[in-house]
Amino acid sequence: MSEVPGEDTAAVRLDPLLHEPVRLAVLAARAPADFIEFSALLGLVGVSKSALSKHVSALTDAGVVEVTNSPADKRARRIALTDAGRESFDAYLRRLEAIVRAARG
Repeated sequence: MSEVPGEDTAAVRLDPLLHEPVRLAVLAARAPADFIEFSALLGLVGVSKSALSKHVSALTDAGVVEVTNSPADKRARRIALTDAGRESFDAYLRRLEAIVRAARG
């Protein structure tokens, strides 16, 4: 029999801000480096420039990422995780890993 998830389950505690597919892709693409250029992110995520800007703005407003201008090209934007964003993303990944472990038994 399957158990109905309660409030203590990892799935319930997944951060909806980060769980949104485009935002999750933004964070995952940025994770291995200090920052990622907006133009490179645009090619990886596969959404329009306008849609990506909205998602990056939502993450910025929540304090998860910060956007700065590239020193080489002031028109180019760089996206980097904040310290709080790194903590949130790491916590999100731990919860997701717990869900996967539970699903595999």
